[in-house]
Amino acid sequence: LTYTEASSLGLDAIHTAGAAAFAVSSGSGLAIAVDSVTVHATAKTVTLHLSRDVDSGEAVTLSYTKPAGDNVLQDVAGNDAANITTQAVTNNTAPDTTAPVLRSAAVNGRNLVLSYTEASSLGLNAAHTAPATAFAVNSASGVAISVDDVTVDATAKTVTLHLNRDVDSGEAVRVSYTRPAGGNALMQDAAGNSADTLTNQEVTNNSAA
Repeated sequence: LTYTEASSLGLDAIHTAGAAAFAVSSGSGLAIAVDSVTVHATAKTVTLHLSRDVDSGEAVTLSYTKPAGDNVLQDVAGNDAANITTQAVTNNTAPDTTAPVLRSAAVNGRNLVLSYTEASSLGLNAAHTAPATAFAVNSASGVAISVDDVTVDATAKTVTLHLNRDVDSGEAVRVSYTRPAGGNALMQDAAGNSADTLTNQEVTNNSAA
């Protein structure tokens, strides 16, 4: 937050508002916690350190509620700054250009879960994703296990394949993913970076005996 302040002494960096006085929200309405507040007196800035990175595609708003007592946002002369209500924030975060990377694959009964590592806090794209036909699941004997449905949990960064039968506890299973050609129906993150093809990826079998 950059302030206009008449005094050359600037803001009061000693007696100032704590993190609880500020509220930051993303466009989806989810709160982003404020971990700490740093005031630079002569630069006349207040820096809020957030609990997570803000993605380049996020719309962010800020509110400030003046606390009761002496520890408020003020200048050196003791003039209090006004409250702020859902102030739009300019987002200068660099765009996400890194594709999601497979971290693990595990099956339990009929659910085969692919977990991804993804830099963006927005996670995977749950609206535009690959169809069931893009995936192939096979047992060690070479027999195919059909994929009935695909569910993406954006923030958990997982892709769950619902299989047409339970995987037995003794089965060795592999999964493949062929990235569809063209269009937007492919496995990707919220920024549109598409995940790589998988070929005979080993799957951890957590099915009960």
